[in-house]
Amino acid sequence: MNNNQDELKIVYDREADVLYVTRGRPEHTDYVEYTDDVILRFHPETKQLIGFTLVDFSQHFDKKDSDIALPFGVDFHLYGELSNLN
Repeated sequence: MNNNQDELKIVYDREADVLYVTRGRPEHTDYVEYTDDVILRFHPETKQLIGFTLVDFSQHFDKKDSDIALPFGVDFHLYGELSNLN
């Protein structure tokens, strides 16, 4: 995986019960509190969405209805060695 801009990094902090999802290298970002427990993170110069933070992560899955709606889509694609699978 050579293209750090496209890598998706997912980190769960069990002690804080927070899930961090970031595209590319983690860095200082601007942010918007989308809901009480979802924070959207944007690149400070391009204003492009580069990640989100989900607070109280485990509480979302203790409920019967565990869907979490986020205001963006995802486009998965393979790169690097895996891209040769086609």
